[in-house]
Amino acid sequence: MTGPASLHSVLDTMTGDRLDGALTALDHVSRPLEVREIEKALRLHGVSKSRAVIIATSVRKLGIIAVVGSEVQS
Repeated sequence: MTGPASLHSVLDTMTGDRLDGALTALDHVSRPLEVREIEKALRLHGVSKSRAVIIATSVRKLGIIAVVGSEVQS
């Protein structure tokens, strides 16, 4: 198993202590993205600079740890 889809599949099958443990481990290796990191990720996926600034500022309190989409060559 590889990739985000596999992680979601595994987490969907977990319950109780196993799920709590997995989520705790994920918390330890992840951190919320900074506003500038969110802006950059949005820009790489075709969002205009002005719109990316507005979106990133609006969602900054959500604690986003990743922005996932199709890969775009820069």
